[in-house]
Amino acid sequence: MVPDPGADDDPPVEGSADETITSERVAEDGVEDEISERGSPDKRRRRLLGIAGVGVLGAAGIAGAWGATRSEGSPSTGTPSATETPTADATETSTEAPTEMPTDELSALVSRYAPDLYYGRLEKWFPTDPRPYVVETAEGPVVDGFTALDEYTAAFAETGEPPAPTVFYNVVEAADGIDAIQYWQYSVFDQFTVNFHWHDWELLQVFVDRESGRPLLLSASAHSRSVPNNEFLDPDLSGDARPGVLAEVGSHSSASEVNGRVPTFERLASGSWNSDVSNDFVDVASGELTRFAYGLPRDEGARLPFVMPELDGHRLDDHPDLSVGPEGFIDPAVTVTDWRGLPRPPESLPLRVPGLVLTHPESTTDGDATYALEPIEAVSDVIDDFVGPQLSFEFAVPGFVEDRLASHITSVGIPWEQERFHDPLADVTDPAHRRRIDGESPSGLRNRLVGRVRLLQAGAEGTLDRVTSGARDALADSISVSFGGPPVELCTQLASEDPVASVTNAGGFGYLHVAPGEHRLTVNAPGIAPLAVGFVHDGGLLRAGSAGDLTVVANEDAGWIRGDGRSAAGIAQVRIVEDYAGVVYDGSPVEKDRFAVAVHRDGAYTVEIVDGEGRPGSYRVIPADFGDDGEAVREGIETGKASLARTLRAELSVLLDLASEFARRDRGGDEVVDRLSAALEEVDAATATADRGDAQSADERLSRARSSLEQALDMLFGDDLGGYDDASVMALYPRVRDAIDRTERAIRTELA
Repeated sequence: MVPDPGADDDPPVEGSADETITSERVAEDGVEDEISERGSPDKRRRRLLGIAGVGVLGAAGIAGAWGATRSEGSPSTGTPSATETPTADATETSTEAPTEMPTDELSALVSRYAPDLYYGRLEKWFPTDPRPYVVETAEGPVVDGFTALDEYTAAFAETGEPPAPTVFYNVVEAADGIDAIQYWQYSVFDQFTVNFHWHDWELLQVFVDRESGRPLLLSASAHSRSVPNNEFLDPDLSGDARPGVLAEVGSHSSASEVNGRVPTFERLASGSWNSDVSNDFVDVASGELTRFAYGLPRDEGARLPFVMPELDGHRLDDHPDLSVGPEGFIDPAVTVTDWRGLPRPPESLPLRVPGLVLTHPESTTDGDATYALEPIEAVSDVIDDFVGPQLSFEFAVPGFVEDRLASHITSVGIPWEQERFHDPLADVTDPAHRRRIDGESPSGLRNRLVGRVRLLQAGAEGTLDRVTSGARDALADSISVSFGGPPVELCTQLASEDPVASVTNAGGFGYLHVAPGEHRLTVNAPGIAPLAVGFVHDGGLLRAGSAGDLTVVANEDAGWIRGDGRSAAGIAQVRIVEDYAGVVYDGSPVEKDRFAVAVHRDGAYTVEIVDGEGRPGSYRVIPADFGDDGEAVREGIETGKASLARTLRAELSVLLDLASEFARRDRGGDEVVDRLSAALEEVDAATATADRGDAQSADERLSRARSSLEQALDMLFGDDLGGYDDASVMALYPRVRDAIDRTERAIRTELA
């Protein structure tokens, strides 16, 4: 693991940096200050204390829950008993009698580590008790999504206070001598960017050494098993400190809060604070190291758009079976519904602003209200199911003719039906953390996909992968597009047999448990042309796209490069390179033998193809190739020697023009221009002979072109730099080198 540079630094003094960050975020959001809106902190707190539910349970209730989970492996549908004899099919981790910890000690332990819960100002669905929303059906007592959302929203509106804040606990043996205390939180609805569904259950696990009572690991749940959790090894919870949970607005995905800078999340340490996670580091793209954790995007400076879900053709805030209006859902200020209709991504979405704090009654944290702490059997004994129509997020997947749609549903289900309920280690996503608990390190935890999404935008001010800093000024007039960070976070979907989805953080993303085989990665965002790329994962760490970078473009800038190889030998791989920005696409088509990639219409591109027989080919796409409809379509994709020579000729023509321009400006460089002109003539002739099917003559011409290019390269490195100044040489050298490489590739390639 890469050492944490701030691991030994003391946290900042409470009440200083925290207050500064909070006031800055409130000002940046343009949202009225929470305190001034609701009155003074003391008045607000006194009023909200009325929503506190039942206090902590007695020792018998906690002991009963612990006994049931350890003897049976899950809550029974009847009344559990701590003294029941394990059945023959009891889980392997639940075979010991629940007598190893005295009842009063267990009670104190569950209460001791009950977390402080921090929510954003825009949160609508706080953890609550689902039992008031039970309805009797022919199949038994269930909680219906419509009923729960309607009644919860009405109760919230009537009192102005979250109804019945409640956290449910479960205790399970995780490994020999180590117990996992599970704190389950139920919300009636989940509204986010990549998912929305009824009945949202979130989880914090505290792994505790049974003998010492010391916490070994915190694991706060992210969106799904395929997204890394937010975890912290060996947390310092001495004194009155207890775990903190920062909840993502709308989705309630949890981030651990351990470094004292509440209520904000820090992925990386600095000179004045530690990180809130101890997940290992991963290089997502271009040497960019970050912790492999989900984090809390809107709390990390990410502008994250929400979605208003629809059902049966109706928006949920205008659905005939619901009485919940727009005020009952996430604020319209952060909600974008018509993604495809936006010409550009929105740039003024507010960040996360801290809101209510819910605490356990014994917590010393200055919260706004307390929650009830109850065993999970209190729910499982009286509720048979949680029901409601499925809601889905539709990902646009670009195809050769038009976009296709792929749906994704992210509800993880009822707690006691989940693997992690019975096997807490199934929810530990960092290999080192898992190894610390039971000595194991499943290989699947290392099967990861990571990457970063960048925006291709007009102008030369952004990042240019194919231009050095010394050459930038010399090429300023030639550069039309460059890379920048997207103004909003994006949705990513990893699709194979079971699609999973997540959002980016500063453009970065990560998945784990990526099974070996073929996959498709799709990227969507408001105002962004959709991106889809195919790839094969062979295990271990894989960086998506080109060395971890994927490229998107705003709708109004998008030009679509579409290719069809069905009439030839098919298409196995596509790589698109902009002349100065660099690689904008690298992957296999998501539609058999056809592809569609959105690029910026102002750029100039070389499209490189590998057909189904492994033969390379290429062609050029320049701004003039995009029609009035923004399309640049190749109905028949060619590969082979002639295809490569034709593209080389087009690139050499651009290079010759650039060298000639620099020669006029620098008052030198004539010999280099002559060598490039000679190379162009030879490649022109090689193209014609290859088209006639004369491979030998074409190769002879290409070899002479290569000699001329090598001579030009030698001149650029001569004592007088071929007559050019330094900046011109730095601009010309990589392009001459590329031309030599392309010439050699054409020589090695057979005729089509």
